[in-house]
Amino acid sequence: MQFNTLWDNFFTKDTHESSINFLKSIDIFSGLKLKEIKRLERTLHKRVYKKGEVIFNEGEPGASLYILRDGEVEIIVNYTSQTPISLTKLTTGMFFGEIALFDETARSATVVASKDCEIIALSKPDFILFSTKEPAIGIKIVMKLGKILSTRLMATNKQIEEIKSNNA
Repeated sequence: MQFNTLWDNFFTKDTHESSINFLKSIDIFSGLKLKEIKRLERTLHKRVYKKGEVIFNEGEPGASLYILRDGEVEIIVNYTSQTPISLTKLTTGMFFGEIALFDETARSATVVASKDCEIIALSKPDFILFSTKEPAIGIKIVMKLGKILSTRLMATNKQIEEIKSNNA
């Protein structure tokens, strides 16, 4: 028995479970039951990006939603121009690229790792296949994404109104 305790001190136990717990904390999956998250987790892909590495470029077709498992990314428009504009930085637990699950339009910004990152991706083809097999879970995710996107759109509209009134 003592051997197991010693072993546990040297090695991380059940990384699968820590991944499940992390996913439970993400807003778009917050309405899912544990068994639903476990099913979804099988469709996700993990990748590590080094500081300065481009995750995707403005103008490229969107293919996946990305969840920042660890690290930090910067969202930049006009990245390759003389005057790139940093829109925001995202940190652990935040997600980006969600429009790609609904539409194949070009990415509206470039995303660059501003620190070393571990990212979890959900591709559109994988999400469609998953939602075909698990429609109740797919609907929960789509409804949550719809709510988040509408909240972001309302906040953006408010910012535009404030800019307009400040420039008037």
